[in-house]
Amino acid sequence: MIPSVRIERVRSFLPFLACPACRTGVGLDGDALRCESCAALYPLRKGRPVFLPDPGAVKEMPVEHLSNQLLPEVTDWLLRLDGYALNVGAGGTALKLPNCLEMEYAIFRHTDVVGDAHRLPFHDNVFDAVVTFNTFEHLYDPRRAAGELHRVLKPGGKVFLHTAFLQPLHEAPHHYYNATEFGIRRWFEAFDITDLRVTDNFQPAHVLAWLSSELLRAVEHELGAEAAALLEDSPLQFWKSAWENPGFRTDTLWTLLRKLSPDVQKRFAAGFHLEATKAAA
Repeated sequence: MIPSVRIERVRSFLPFLACPACRTGVGLDGDALRCESCAALYPLRKGRPVFLPDPGAVKEMPVEHLSNQLLPEVTDWLLRLDGYALNVGAGGTALKLPNCLEMEYAIFRHTDVVGDAHRLPFHDNVFDAVVTFNTFEHLYDPRRAAGELHRVLKPGGKVFLHTAFLQPLHEAPHHYYNATEFGIRRWFEAFDITDLRVTDNFQPAHVLAWLSSELLRAVEHELGAEAAALLEDSPLQFWKSAWENPGFRTDTLWTLLRKLSPDVQKRFAAGFHLEATKAAA
């Protein structure tokens, strides 16, 4: 049985919800929501409406799991917001904000709605703000998802986004895009972009730190501690010189990383080569 507190929580944001198939309102129907137009049924799992094709496959994360926290300044802004916000890809937030609906693809500790960012289960023009942190690199069609954010925001509503640029592969196989500034501008071209900058949690030190940590761990796992120590002791000056002078690329350090397995190289590659064939008629 679904706890009454969860049912009341669903009732509180029911006016925001819409069938993702036809965008008509939904109403409570026992332990599910039913579309008022097309009669599509969306079950409640742990008291959360699930707007996905296979509700039974939805993961339930441990209640103690914490991830993907908002920056303090964003949290403070949301707490002062006169209206409602939507957090897309909220993860396991430590603090549940009273005026913020949390949507995820799985059930985390504070998840309100389980849905797909490409087909948001909400009416048009209902939110005063949308926040989405470290989510868009994991969406197969980020431009379409940006359009969905635009649709559910009220005129004048604001969106706050953080997404990957120079980050190694993570959460495979659902890491699709690392976007440049110009890619983000293209995704969000329907918006009036007022700020697009590097925040402290994305500044270049994070690139060096994250790549170094992951790469050293991978080298030690595949090539051994001696190879990892050789890489760890290498100066940045060597890598600068090897980039500017191809003659350095016969050095043991340069060729060391070519010995990593193809799967590991894909996590840190500068690019990819593709060959493909059109299917026969």
